[in-house]
Amino acid sequence: MFGKQLIKVRFLSLTLSVIWSGELSAQIDLSGQWANRLHEDVPSRGPGLEIGEWEGLPINNAARLKAESWNASVYTLPERQCIPFAADMGLTIGNVRIWSDVDSSSQQVIAWHIRHEWQAQEQVIWMDFRPHPPAYSPHTWQGFSTGKWEGNALTVSTTHLKWGNLERNGVPRSDEATLTEHYIRHGDNLTVVQIINDPVYTTEPMIRTRDLVLNPEQTFGGYTCRPAAEILNRPRGFVPHYLPGTNPFLDNAIKRFQMPALALQGGAQTMYPEFAQKLRETPSSEAQHSDKRQNPRQQKNVVGDGQIHIFPVQGQVYLLAGAGANITVQVGDDAVLVVDAGESGMNDKVIAAIRQISDKPFRILISTNFDPDHVGGNEKVAQSGSQIGGIGSTLNSGLAGVPTENSAAIVAHENVLTKMSVPTGGKAAAPAKAWPTETYTTDEYEVVNGEGIQIFHEPAAHTDGDSLVYFRRSDVISTGDIFSTVSYPVIDLQNGGTINGVIAGLNHILDLAIPKDKQEGGTYIIPGHGRVCDEADVLEYRDMVTIIRDRVLDMIKKGMTMEQIKAAQPTVDYDGRYNAAFWTADMFVEAVYRSLNTPGGVSTAR
Repeated sequence: MFGKQLIKVRFLSLTLSVIWSGELSAQIDLSGQWANRLHEDVPSRGPGLEIGEWEGLPINNAARLKAESWNASVYTLPERQCIPFAADMGLTIGNVRIWSDVDSSSQQVIAWHIRHEWQAQEQVIWMDFRPHPPAYSPHTWQGFSTGKWEGNALTVSTTHLKWGNLERNGVPRSDEATLTEHYIRHGDNLTVVQIINDPVYTTEPMIRTRDLVLNPEQTFGGYTCRPAAEILNRPRGFVPHYLPGTNPFLDNAIKRFQMPALALQGGAQTMYPEFAQKLRETPSSEAQHSDKRQNPRQQKNVVGDGQIHIFPVQGQVYLLAGAGANITVQVGDDAVLVVDAGESGMNDKVIAAIRQISDKPFRILISTNFDPDHVGGNEKVAQSGSQIGGIGSTLNSGLAGVPTENSAAIVAHENVLTKMSVPTGGKAAAPAKAWPTETYTTDEYEVVNGEGIQIFHEPAAHTDGDSLVYFRRSDVISTGDIFSTVSYPVIDLQNGGTINGVIAGLNHILDLAIPKDKQEGGTYIIPGHGRVCDEADVLEYRDMVTIIRDRVLDMIKKGMTMEQIKAAQPTVDYDGRYNAAFWTADMFVEAVYRSLNTPGGVSTAR
């Protein structure tokens, strides 16, 4: 009997060793101190390429326009001075240290760590088969990486990257890009092959290599960054950039290298040897590219499976995704507070999700605006809760037709109540039970639910009734539709929205937010639609909106009509990221135009 059991144990051990043999025999030790080796790519990895030098990059027209608009003076802004290199640029400058975490029992590598001397960034490559985070999770400079061995190469897949650059002369890389890397060691030499896929700014994968050499004697310094205003007296929210056709440095590379403009304009064609023949046959005057505006995105939310997804953001705050607009849930010492109720039809699932987070009484519902995807669930969600002591609505209890039974308080700016209750053809815009029961008309309102909660009115932004909700101890801001990661900002002109009000609201978010370190983490921001963000994400969005506002304003001053401005496509460098079916680039441009053409609209712009 004992012999049979021993045979079974040995057979199982042999089977497991066969299963793992391919994995174990292929693994190479990558640990050690590694120094960068620079060869023919010294300009790219040293001082940076010339402005307008984009040869060999598979970029599209959107990337060109964004690169043409880039102004190096952005680095004088405090909010951009401590932005580090992302994972796809981390091996450009400086030395690295690589080490592994090993499970003490199995001796299997759980994760590889790559510490970059330049800007003190650390990439973690998980080897334990864990899944990548959901779509609504925050993005970071190093992203989320998983690895597996393929032969003697470690293949690394990285998602959830923040926006970055393909080159340090303004050529962009979006936050939807993914990175695949192959780490290949030959003795004391390490080669890293990087493959960047960006659906927004490239037409083909961007492929490059980085070479390192083992250097056990190197010293590894620290890195710190403290931002400061380098140019005084700039107006609040100023964004350095060049308007189309005004960048005076775009011909730097042409003059320096005596190369045709067609070559320097980049594009996938410049990656291949046969392009040299095309250069001999094509006049420089034909250096034009015809890739068109990308089709609008169909999806308004990052999840669309009909389910509510719970994501713990920070402190006492959670995100509920999947109910139309994003829903914020805060669990206080004694009660639950909710920001926005989502669209109607998802009420039961929203209520069930709230109960999964906490069984404490649901007391307060804050509405950031009066859009149906934010307040459609107000009635039923509010009725699932109750105010302290069973007191009914203090605001509406004396109004005809308004019920007085107990439910959670609905808090909003006065203009939200006005819009939801004003008769339209003899009928209010929303059921009375969905109306706010507590309103404010000042610039700020405060609520306490286990932590201080500030509600800021942002006048004339998406609408005239928008609110930002700031959870001070948890350090989370819920923005409503002032900020979104899935579309251009929706400007509801009929209900008091303006482009300058949106920009003012975005600047207010930046004033409130404080990053944890190197423009990452710290204050987390829940947009009206899309994934969880931090200050750097709002900064990029603010810059985009400001740049487009300035372009449209410049065209207005030149006497162009709205149709001429739309035909000029002033948003083309951002359309691949924010052009949405429910709010297209043309709709956004028209709203910006009309907003700037209202009395006082132009005077408040740049």
